[in-house]
Amino acid sequence: MVGIKRIKRLKILPPTLRERERYIRFKIVSEEKIVFSDLEQALTNYFLDYYGEFLFSQFSLKLIKNLWKEKKQDGVIKCNHLSVPWVIAGLGIIDRIGDQRIIFKIVKISGTLKKVLS
Repeated sequence: MVGIKRIKRLKILPPTLRERERYIRFKIVSEEKIVFSDLEQALTNYFLDYYGEFLFSQFSLKLIKNLWKEKKQDGVIKCNHLSVPWVIAGLGIIDRIGDQRIIFKIVKISGTLKKVLS
């Protein structure tokens, strides 16, 4: 079998080099219900305006869609462990989504989804 090349797989990063994740559980206080798409867009816009593209990209920020509960206005944000204070400060800055006034309340911060949801 001459001529067949073996495809090399990428090596998995060791745990010491991986980004450590943190999950921030929050609750929104508002007069009307907030839709997930509006929340996601507002978070992205506010964080980009306030921190800029460079810092925002280092946060590894992600709003987890499966854990957004529209009735309770409760959700979870995933970020890396170094950016937690920055994300909390950024959430405190957001006061409006569209025409609705809102307040973010941080419920819990944890390194695992299981703990943050308990």
